[in-house]
Amino acid sequence: MRQWFLAAAFLVQPAYATQITIGPEQGASGSPYLSFCQERFYEEDDGLLRCNWAVNFNFACFVSFPSNKVIQAGAKISEPEVVGECDNGEKIIKLMHY
Repeated sequence: MRQWFLAAAFLVQPAYATQITIGPEQGASGSPYLSFCQERFYEEDDGLLRCNWAVNFNFACFVSFPSNKVIQAGAKISEPEVVGECDNGEKIIKLMHY
């Protein structure tokens, strides 16, 4: 019985020493993201960037309405840049951000 108690005590001790961090660590920066959207939907409002954000050029052509995804203006690394047009002539922009 005493051996089980000692074994349990040794297993519990490392659990208390473990630090759990939620979100980015202090001093660390995440990898930048590249997002695409239709130029006509791009809007900067109250420190937020709104658009029909998509993960690539092709998806941006097919998402025909603004999404609920917003990007904080402070996360913007580069200014929006027109990178091409969809088959229907809609201009697509790309934005590098954190």
